[in-house]
Formats: sequence, structure tokens, C-alpha cells
Amino acid sequence: MTAVTFEFFANVARLAGASEIAVEAGDAATVGDAIAALNALRPDLAGAVDACACVSGDAIVRRRDPLPADRRIALLPPVAGG
Repeated sequence: MTAVTFEFFANVARLAGASEIAVEAGDAATVGDAIAALNALRPDLAGAVDACACVSGDAIVRRRDPLPADRRIALLPPVAGG
């Protein structure tokens, strides 16, 4: 099994009740596969997660990209303001 750790910020962290969650992502090969596993585990977060940008280290990753080697994905919610 592949454990993936998701880091949450702002409203997503508040909704999750935690700043990170580790998810058993089975044989997930892509960031999108891991997000699907997260959404299956926590369907209450799915809407917020789907609006987030995914980051690994200091780089934005797309959902079709391979899982990062360290199996950590930060989910950054959109921001608004002026």
C-alpha cells in the first residue's frame, strides 16, 4: 500500500479538523489517484479539495503528474482579496 500525506491550509484545514492526514492510497500512481483516495475517505472535504492547487515542495503539480517521491502533497485553497 502507498501512504500519501496531505497537508491542509486555511479553510480546508478547518474543515478537516487537522493540518494533515495520511491516506492509504493503494496502488495510486498519480496525484489525482491519491486525491481520489482522499475524497473516498473524507467525502466531506471533496468540494474544497477539488478547488485546491496541489504542491510538492516548492512546485505546483497537476493531478495527472506522478506521485511525488516523498508522498507528500500540500493542498492550497484559492485565495481572494484585494
